[in-house]
Amino acid sequence: MKKRLMVAGILLVSAMVVFAAGQKESAKSDGGALTSSSGKPVITFMTTEFYGNELRNQASSQVVEKYESYTNTQVKWQWEADGTYDEKMGITLMDKDNMPMIMTGKRTLSASIIDAAKKGAFWDLSKYIFDEKEYPNLSRANKNVLKALTVNGQVIGLYRARPIGRTGFAYRTDWAEKVGITKAPETYQDVYDMWYKFTYADPDGDGKNNTYGLEMCKYTGPLDVIQTWFGVGNEWVEQNGSLVPVHQTTEYQQALDWMRKVYADGLIRRDWATVDSSTFGDACKKGSAGSFLDVMDSSKRIWQYFIQNDIKSVTNPSQHASMSMVGPINGKTLATSGFNGYYVITKAGAKTEQDLRNCLHFLDKMGDEEMMILADYGLEGVTYDIDADGHIVLRNVPVKETPQLGLNQALCYIPYLKSQVTTLKGDIPTQEQDKAYAINEQHAVFNPALGYLANSPINAEVGNDIEQIIDDARTQYICGQISKAQLDAASQQWLNRGGAQLIKEVNELYKADTSK
Repeated sequence: MKKRLMVAGILLVSAMVVFAAGQKESAKSDGGALTSSSGKPVITFMTTEFYGNELRNQASSQVVEKYESYTNTQVKWQWEADGTYDEKMGITLMDKDNMPMIMTGKRTLSASIIDAAKKGAFWDLSKYIFDEKEYPNLSRANKNVLKALTVNGQVIGLYRARPIGRTGFAYRTDWAEKVGITKAPETYQDVYDMWYKFTYADPDGDGKNNTYGLEMCKYTGPLDVIQTWFGVGNEWVEQNGSLVPVHQTTEYQQALDWMRKVYADGLIRRDWATVDSSTFGDACKKGSAGSFLDVMDSSKRIWQYFIQNDIKSVTNPSQHASMSMVGPINGKTLATSGFNGYYVITKAGAKTEQDLRNCLHFLDKMGDEEMMILADYGLEGVTYDIDADGHIVLRNVPVKETPQLGLNQALCYIPYLKSQVTTLKGDIPTQEQDKAYAINEQHAVFNPALGYLANSPINAEVGNDIEQIIDDARTQYICGQISKAQLDAASQQWLNRGGAQLIKEVNELYKADTSK
């Protein structure tokens, strides 16, 4: 036992010497910035680990060699487990002596990140990222999305992009043909007429009254989308120079009255508000509902389910059932926040402006075609091949075993969500989904208050609670459980419990914002 301990101690000391030597080698100065022995700038990067072997698989060394050569950057990764990441981030923010240069944030700005930003912990990126010559990718960041990462007028984060036009309307193509609908709906009246026929005109041809127009469950995201069709806006709307919560608008009442009629007329199932959200999509897959209203990738998966389970078209049994992905109705659909996660560059880690520029250079270069392919698909001949048409065809390698595992945690996906030249060979549902994304983005309605809500103390304190008041009342009103007077009373309750102060704070920030 003593011998084993002595050997272990020697190995530990040796490892510490090697680590120290590496640190010493990397401490060469480049305008005050950290550089490796080979002269490459060194950046430290804290991000999420999902599998425990990120960039440590067979052939991972080839991936590291490729991105280091292409970006001319050496990255010292600090992998932190997904399950405890938020806790680790909070601890790291208090340890200025061991602060990474780049920190990954999950979802949207947290209270701890906002507090740290107000104390000057992060670089203001707005002074740098719009330099098109230095950062040809990052300079094309969407300024609407960046508002959600703005604190006290400073852009403190770079977002990890997601489709802005992800949400929209889709329906069963064969059901529409069966009931005599020959073109996609354009207005909410067209949608109502479709739902009515999907409910009462026997679209599946079984002679039974067992179908509904729209699939709904207790997840109320579809209602947010429907509201945009009526010009309601996305949570907040600008009116006469001020930002107003949408539930205070006349358009909101119009949208709710329309949905109340849809419910009263039986075009959605009576118990939708109690249906578990984990089953969302099942009614369309199993043939009891004919349209789906949420993210287009879920509509794609319904279509793929038809193919995988040999669900035949009711009008042409030689073909599979399919979904038509319309997207916007009345020229509107709901925009997403446009991101999921973000990067901040810390002043305690990136101590010099050159450190900052090295971090931005790396993140920008990772948005190039070659690096996106490397991070998303890996190595040609190892994890994918190129077919005769120039498309990427993935090999059957488990995700956990891929050599590039984890590298996509360094992708902003700005300005593109995927390679624009060498594309993954996708099925027809995926191709239609991507077309819908592009159309939706042109019609997507943003929340103009996103950045101000992130900076509002009262929103951090009571925002979720008072939002639930409005959501509950909306559901109850649509289902005919409360009257218009009771709906108005819920709106007043929202004001009394912090909503009035929220409106005040949001508009103070809005009017003080010189960048809008």
